[in-house]
Amino acid sequence: MYKVCLTNDDGPLSRGLIALANRLSEIVDLTLIVPDGQRSATGKGLTLNRPLRVNEMHQSGSYRVITHDGTPADSVVLAPWFLEKIDLIVSGINAGGNLGYQSLLTSGTVGAAYEATMKGYPAIAVSMEADPQEWFNQAGSAGDFEAASCITRDVALRVLEHRLPKGIDFLNLNFPSEIGPEAKIVITKPARVRMRNDVDERVDPHGRKYYWFVGVEVDPDAGTDAYVVLHEKNISISPITIDGTTERHLETLAWFMGVKET
Repeated sequence: MYKVCLTNDDGPLSRGLIALANRLSEIVDLTLIVPDGQRSATGKGLTLNRPLRVNEMHQSGSYRVITHDGTPADSVVLAPWFLEKIDLIVSGINAGGNLGYQSLLTSGTVGAAYEATMKGYPAIAVSMEADPQEWFNQAGSAGDFEAASCITRDVALRVLEHRLPKGIDFLNLNFPSEIGPEAKIVITKPARVRMRNDVDERVDPHGRKYYWFVGVEVDPDAGTDAYVVLHEKNISISPITIDGTTERHLETLAWFMGVKET
């Protein structure tokens, strides 16, 4: 039986995590290794300056749950310690879409998939669009996680049975908050920017200034993951590769720098 590790960045109480765990455990030997609370926007950060504490290990129905006080990427580093074999690492379902490179480089959900890739595991990052007030909620959003979980289970089984195509390191799967009967899976490329980050300056009760980053929506280009999910209300799946360097890029940079390629 295939052995799969499931993690996330919203913690063990996330509705998306639990829904996906229930569906994946129908077809695989599943272990959840997750942070013990909210770790959104931690990217691929690792806990390197203090001990990592495993807080709880228990059996929940047909799968095992392990929680720790680190980051989503820490979950991937811990996984081989608790699993003798890992066929796939899945991260999600995140409360909030991870659309575009801006999110790919910030998200703890996607950060776990990046860490999996670095360690040689196939991986899938899974997210669902949500209202901003649901982004940092440990319970996640109120989206249609049942439908998303069934689709993710089918994608995971395809990866397990056929492996990822050569050159693809992991898949970034994003769902609209409501998956209509006509919604379809669309192969996309990540948008460059989904939001513009503005700064809101405020003053606390002691008269000291503080700052909030405020995300302002940017209209995405047609054909990108953000456009497909936010405007078409379809399901986006993007191939992500770590090594995007081509011979053409090497030649262009050599010309630009006036140096010979090695």
